[in-house]
Amino acid sequence: MQLSRHFSLAEATASDTARAMGNPNQPTLPHLANLQSTAAQLELVRALFAAPIKVTSWYRNPAVNREVGGVVTSHHALGWAVDFRVQAVGGLAAARRIAASGIPFDQLIYYVPTDVVHLSFHPQRRGEVWTNPTTRAGAKLRKGLPT
Repeated sequence: MQLSRHFSLAEATASDTARAMGNPNQPTLPHLANLQSTAAQLELVRALFAAPIKVTSWYRNPAVNREVGGVVTSHHALGWAVDFRVQAVGGLAAARRIAASGIPFDQLIYYVPTDVVHLSFHPQRRGEVWTNPTTRAGAKLRKGLPT
């Protein structure tokens, strides 16, 4: 099933952890609607770079989210958040460009060790920009992006 022109449900639910658990990681109907909304917003990000996006983590049902050490309030477990790389540029450059783009988002988090961008399209759309100097989901975040 396609969530949007360039993003599929299979891509959104792919998870090595879920596979190892024997968990199909299938979304509820409300979470599927959130995934479709997130995919539509990701199309704007993809267009911003005119390049493919490599998803590293998207939907995680509550059991999978717990297993990977995600926080209870994770937007991944609702279908609103996606972690990715823009193959044409590095993660920090991508994070800066998205933050300055005017694309409405709730949270943008740049993960320094992995050079991955986390982007949440939760309806709050607070426009928060953070840096995570670790790979831990519950780590203390730094406001803004590295200079």
